[in-house]
Amino acid sequence: MNHTQTIEELEHIIQNYITVFIVFDILFFVMIFVCVLILIRFLKSKKNLRDSNEYLLYTIHGQEEERSRIARELHDTVAQDLRYCRNLLEKKDGTANLPQVVEILNKSLSQVRLISYNLSPADITKKDLKANLVNLCTSLAENCEVKFRLSMPDETDTSFLDENDILNLYRVVQESFTNIIKHAQAEEAVILIRNASDNEEKGLYIFISDDGCGFDSDAEFYDKTKHFGLVGMKKRCQLIGADFLISSIPGEGTQIRIFKPVSNTTHSNGGGLNG
Repeated sequence: MNHTQTIEELEHIIQNYITVFIVFDILFFVMIFVCVLILIRFLKSKKNLRDSNEYLLYTIHGQEEERSRIARELHDTVAQDLRYCRNLLEKKDGTANLPQVVEILNKSLSQVRLISYNLSPADITKKDLKANLVNLCTSLAENCEVKFRLSMPDETDTSFLDENDILNLYRVVQESFTNIIKHAQAEEAVILIRNASDNEEKGLYIFISDDGCGFDSDAEFYDKTKHFGLVGMKKRCQLIGADFLISSIPGEGTQIRIFKPVSNTTHSNGGGLNG
């Protein structure tokens, strides 16, 4: 009787220990799981903060670069033209130079309008990407030697784009055109915009290509001192959940591919950038 009771007590004790160990193991794994989740969130928030700080630096750098560019353009074009006009009018026979002065002033007015348009187009529409790009190509055709051709089928669906998507895509295309005018030495540039075909992922595809001098995109893309604008374009695309790819070979022009998927509706922090 005592022997049987002792065995039962031992079994009971062992069962209790087993139960305690099982509960401990469960709690231990739960704690490990929670710690892993906390660590993942911490690393993710740290990465988001780092990306936000990095983009902030890009934005500040871009603003300073844009201010310097505008200052140079005003100094090298409008300011010099106005000085020349003043010199013409200050001559003894200044009135005889009025036709030339009027011509120079008209040219300066066009230059000011172009600078103003690039900063904030008055005719930009928040819900029509095609209209914005048509206006951009028309404006550039009047003020530069590069021929820009836009191809976008009428049935192209852009209804899934919000106003922020449209503005940022427009700015990326605008920056690519600016790079072509300044650096590509191109005669012609083509922009094709379409929806998915065949087995492609659904969304909007934008292809930009030029016949310019090209550059080594693999070696120089992340050289911020040389191609800051390209890095900024990629950052803009990231903000709206779009992909940005660039391919270029010296002497063979440059190709840019932008893809904005239909399913991607969640924007990263800072997606409300309006510049």
